[in-house]
Amino acid sequence: MDRRGYGSWLLLVSMLTPVWAADGPVPAPEATRHFKLPPGFQATLFAGEPDIVQPIAFTFDDRGRLWVVENHSYPGWKSEKKDRVLVFEDRDGDGRFDVRKVFLENGSNLSGIEWGFGGVWLCSTPNLVFVPDANWDDVPDGEPVVKLDGWDPKAGHNVTSSLAWGPDGWLYGCNGILSNSAVGAPGAAPTERTAINCGVWRYHPTRAIFEAVAHGTTNPWGLDFDEYGQTFITNCVIQHLWHAVPGSRFQRMFGQDFNPHSYALMTSCADHIHWAGGPWQEARGGERHDSHGGGHAHVGAMIYLGDNWPDAYRNGVFMCNIHGNRVNQDRLERRGSGYTAHHGLDFLHAGDPWFRGMTIKYGPDGGAYVSDWTDTGECHNYEVVDRSNGRVYKITYGQTKPWKTDLARLSDGELVGLQGHKNEWVVRHARRILQERASAGRPGRVGSEPLVKMLRDAPTGAGQLRSLWALHAVGAANESLLQELMANRHDVVRAWAVQLELEDRQASSTMLTMLASLARDDPSPWVRLALAASLQRLPLADRWAIAEGLAAHADDAQDTNLALMIWYGVEPLVPDTQRAIGLARGAKIPLIRQYIARRVAAPAVAAGLAALVELMEQDDDGMREPVLRGMLEALQGRRRVSAPTGWPALYPALAHSSVAAIHEQGLLLALIFGDPLALAELRGNAADVRAAADAREQAIAALTQAKTPGLAPFLHPLLADSAVRVAALRGLAAYSDEATPQAIFKQYAGFDLTARQEAISTLAARSRYALTLLDAVEQGVIPIGDVSAFHVQQLQNLGNAEVSRRMAKTWGAVRPTSADRAALVAQFKQRLTPAAMAQADRRRGRAVFAKTCAACHTLFDAGGKIGPELTGSQRANLDYVLTNVLDPSAVVAKDYQMALIQTTDGRVLSGIIKREDDNSVTVQTATELVVVPKNEVESRQATANSMMPDGLLLSLSLIEVRDLVAYLASPTQTPLASE
Repeated sequence: MDRRGYGSWLLLVSMLTPVWAADGPVPAPEATRHFKLPPGFQATLFAGEPDIVQPIAFTFDDRGRLWVVENHSYPGWKSEKKDRVLVFEDRDGDGRFDVRKVFLENGSNLSGIEWGFGGVWLCSTPNLVFVPDANWDDVPDGEPVVKLDGWDPKAGHNVTSSLAWGPDGWLYGCNGILSNSAVGAPGAAPTERTAINCGVWRYHPTRAIFEAVAHGTTNPWGLDFDEYGQTFITNCVIQHLWHAVPGSRFQRMFGQDFNPHSYALMTSCADHIHWAGGPWQEARGGERHDSHGGGHAHVGAMIYLGDNWPDAYRNGVFMCNIHGNRVNQDRLERRGSGYTAHHGLDFLHAGDPWFRGMTIKYGPDGGAYVSDWTDTGECHNYEVVDRSNGRVYKITYGQTKPWKTDLARLSDGELVGLQGHKNEWVVRHARRILQERASAGRPGRVGSEPLVKMLRDAPTGAGQLRSLWALHAVGAANESLLQELMANRHDVVRAWAVQLELEDRQASSTMLTMLASLARDDPSPWVRLALAASLQRLPLADRWAIAEGLAAHADDAQDTNLALMIWYGVEPLVPDTQRAIGLARGAKIPLIRQYIARRVAAPAVAAGLAALVELMEQDDDGMREPVLRGMLEALQGRRRVSAPTGWPALYPALAHSSVAAIHEQGLLLALIFGDPLALAELRGNAADVRAAADAREQAIAALTQAKTPGLAPFLHPLLADSAVRVAALRGLAAYSDEATPQAIFKQYAGFDLTARQEAISTLAARSRYALTLLDAVEQGVIPIGDVSAFHVQQLQNLGNAEVSRRMAKTWGAVRPTSADRAALVAQFKQRLTPAAMAQADRRRGRAVFAKTCAACHTLFDAGGKIGPELTGSQRANLDYVLTNVLDPSAVVAKDYQMALIQTTDGRVLSGIIKREDDNSVTVQTATELVVVPKNEVESRQATANSMMPDGLLLSLSLIEVRDLVAYLASPTQTPLASE
């Protein structure tokens, strides 16, 4: 390996393992000299170690002082009460603090902070707490008051965070995915709590109401609002930026949305990612990802609306990129009902591999502050942290003036006047103070006339919104005013009028009529999105007219997020079948038709199915295609359903349709309805050697899913056909047929590796088959090396005493004890010495990976998607590899835990539950996705075990282990022997 290659290898290892930089971070006083900023900008060290360490979050008070949370609890999240809240003040405006105070030093698990309503609000997992300081003397007036509890500290680095006051007067925050929380007031019953595991939430400071605003993403850590009051969050792992419309249900890193009838989830508003494509696990800085933004992990969100930076940066989204050691910039463009975020030039490059930006916000003088956790490793190193470092930087353009004003001491009139200030920081603080004063029993003190005049005189929608939000803050945005604003010339104002009207989840009959009129006639998709969001806040009986108006806009079919938001509001209405069918008939958005059909068909009730058939009787392909698609999705997993009234008369028209999708979906539905013509056509398709292989495979899969009687003898001859062999093997696994094992053994010698693995999986699915498999292994018909550790685990899971006895005789103990595992790790380390590894053949290792790992894991864009991606894991760390392979169940995320399902005909499925509804459970096995009707589930057992078997390395020779370990540590894909 030449020096350049060796350097690349060291770079890879540094990215994949938490290696400590020997020289530590750039010294705090010198750090800003390494910054790269656009021309005209300068940075100062506002505060650094030892004055501050572990700065996880910060905010400002009404005097412009910086309140910083020092987090000493991470990564253990122990209730040791060592976290602190510090107060910093820069009196001379030179960008460096002059005064430092300790406000709180016994905090626990602090991860977010906001100031207001006479004290400090803190994310203190499992709680949201309020620390009162009504007299502003920087000394707590008493012990923290728990406002909410129920957040789960097992979330690790996905705890609740990112507190920020919204323009509507609510306190907003984020929550990550790694555990489930049930949030409510202390002492609240389970039925009074709100479930959340990732997304956005809000809490009203005076009405003590908690709500989930949006569900989904992975670990959102950063939240801000643009000039139109729209909520944006930044996120780690998957896409980085999301427009969090109230009621959104976003795509997730893993797991299923709380509502099984969501059917589809909304996407990021960004048209790009901040790495160079490929697996996100690879995206950890380096030259490959540099021009794209540096990596996949983003924290902190700032939409710049200050008055110090040039106007070209206004409304730009700025976020800290952890792996890129920088601050990214996105530019927002209004499009359709929402936004598209485009990639802008990166704003800041820190020039220090220890830079770990956490929070970014602009302040009272328009300058922006960036906190730096200052550490190494991925994110902020989940295993070990360096608690001696931490910085906060200030970034300004040109000159700034020291902030001397205490906004809390201004009069109401002065605060009202500040609603026109260019710096949104000033506007927000002034508005919140007005809200505090109004909620303290003085609502009449703040006259609404000046704000109403400002609203009507403002030339822009953004300017009018500032006045509207202030009117709402003081309780003066009444129904009369909101009705007037629903006819405003600015769609952003009309949309907010809708949102504020339904904040209390009720509307008068007059208002409902107006909302229905807006839904039908408003030309703006922006307003229609607000109306779609409002559906979820209304009683079911009040939603129909609004939903009908929204669903009638054909142009919105191309706006997926709007269509989905309409569906989320419509979905609870569908059990009223006749009205739902009427809604589908009037809808011009195919997705609404499809999902109504899916929801109606899901119970497989004759009347509902017949109503859907009647909906398709008119010769209208635009109706038939989405309704058929929805019905087919709903009945997936059912073997046989009685044909509804009207189906025999309708099916010939579908079967002869010139639209391929209608013909195919009609055929599959006809099979479920037991139509013999459909059965004959699909059997013919499966056997037709002239047809495309994928079409034949789909036919076999459909016949298998329908549990077509007598299918096994039909599939036996297809084992000789390489085009559909794997599909036939999977089909045979669903049937208990005495002739199947011998049919497989007859063809086995001609199978390729994939088919061999599939064949053994089929034979290991039933106790009766398993005994014939063991016979074949003992007789040499099937080489013992073909039986992987996954198959051994599958055989164990059968729970058959005779199978277990014979396995022990053939393989020995396959589930070592904890002590045995530790000894095995030591033994393998002794054998896999540098000298031994120097003899390794990575090409052979890739072949071993293909046989043992690739069915479940992806490495270098090759392999399965069942288990976690391996490309970015600590593959070069021998201890890490051996520990995780020899003891895979030591730590396993809930969504990767194995379940055992035994069917009524004796099949045992070992896999991960991917989806579940009232009718079926979908299981991801090591080789396929299987939909099992619940009425065929004999027993079901949840385990704490990983799908990865314990004995994976034990089934390999030492040479195979050596070559596999070498391949796993490859910095790039190893060519195949044939390449």
